[in-house]
Amino acid sequence: MSQLLQAPVPVRHDVIDVVERSMEALASPGGALTGERRVSLARAAREDDDESPLGAFAHHLYVSPGTVEQQHVRAAADIEGDGPVVEAIGIVARLSAVDRVHAVLGIDLEPLPQPKPGPVTGALAEGLKRRRGHVPMPPGPIPVTLDLVPSEGQALRAMFGPLYMTEKQMSDPMFHRDPGLTTPQLETVAARISLLNQCFY
Repeated sequence: MSQLLQAPVPVRHDVIDVVERSMEALASPGGALTGERRVSLARAAREDDDESPLGAFAHHLYVSPGTVEQQHVRAAADIEGDGPVVEAIGIVARLSAVDRVHAVLGIDLEPLPQPKPGPVTGALAEGLKRRRGHVPMPPGPIPVTLDLVPSEGQALRAMFGPLYMTEKQMSDPMFHRDPGLTTPQLETVAARISLLNQCFY
């Protein structure tokens, strides 16, 4: 049962659903990491209990994303590989979004799930080059940062609608969540939060 059901205010069902699906996906094998490693990285992000290069990187990205620089990304990738680093970025990005919702509501964080068994899927994109995000990615805006591991990009985009706006809604200046904010209001809040959080990925 999601901790969101204990919130002091009603939480939309689509938000609860996307949080539950995100936590479940966290436990499943990914393109470059097993379910066990994915859950351990989520724990490292929160608790700083993993001294491996990838665990340290996940914690750094979780607690201080604005201070992550090229040398931090490369230090982890040179040892662990680009695929695991990109997958770790996706895990931390989604976990951060979920955890911040809980923090704002003043409720306990979602417990980390039990990892699901199985090998990595090996589903990694080919032909990508390192760009300003310091990881292999195609040309384009920030949402393609995770496209080296397609499942991570898809999982992040699935959160857009419930927690923000879908890509289609973003292009509609007349969009108005009912109940909720208009597009300009949502963009203003998002820009302010991005500034305060020193958004990197």
